Amino acid sequence: MTTSPTQPDRPESDPKPKLQAVRTRPLVPLVIFISTLVFVLGSDLLMKYWSFEHVAGQPVILQRGASNVPYQIPPHDPMTVVPSVLSLRLTLNTGAIFGIGKGAQWFFVCVSIIATAFICFLFWRAPRKAFTIQICYALILAGALGNMYDRMVYNAVRDMFWLFPGVNLPFGWRWPGEHGSRDLYPWLFNIADAALIVGVLTLMLMVHLADRQQRKSAKSSD
Repeated sequence: MTTSPTQPDRPESDPKPKLQAVRTRPLVPLVIFISTLVFVLGSDLLMKYWSFEHVAGQPVILQRGASNVPYQIPPHDPMTVVPSVLSLRLTLNTGAIFGIGKGAQWFFVCVSIIATAFICFLFWRAPRKAFTIQICYALILAGALGNMYDRMVYNAVRDMFWLFPGVNLPFGWRWPGEHGSRDLYPWLFNIADAALIVGVLTLMLMVHLADRQQRKSAKSSD
């Protein structure tokens, strides 16, 4: 029986643990997200303030913390911005989009808080170079925060934009549930509503196009 030669001594491993790299988000996506959020949210609140000061011909004073209702707004003629395209007319919406769920203010506040946390989470998990997705998240968050502010402060959302004023539906059609309105677009909205819709629809379109491209690639590889 032979014995193996003595192995040279090996240096002991460094007992000090190595620091692991911490994953951090690049600065550019964060700047884009915050800049879009601040710009849209600021524009929404500023437009609401200006409209309720000037559109009705007299300042419309809303009470903070009170149950403000639409009849607090004095009768007034719409302020034309672009003839037959856009006018300004004040209203208070105690529901959600299109006036759905009137009176359930704190329910919508809770939904907005949950949506805010969820959007921040999605932004953090989004690909670093997916700038369009990050802008969409910022639009959705700005819209949620803009209307949440109104609900928490005034118990109603301030709306002012009226699309296609004086343009009626064709063939004598009327909208159901809108007192038989023939207006092409009888609903009033604000910048926050527009930001929400644009953000959500753009994300849906991107998901659809990505799924379509994936299926196309799968068929071509078969």
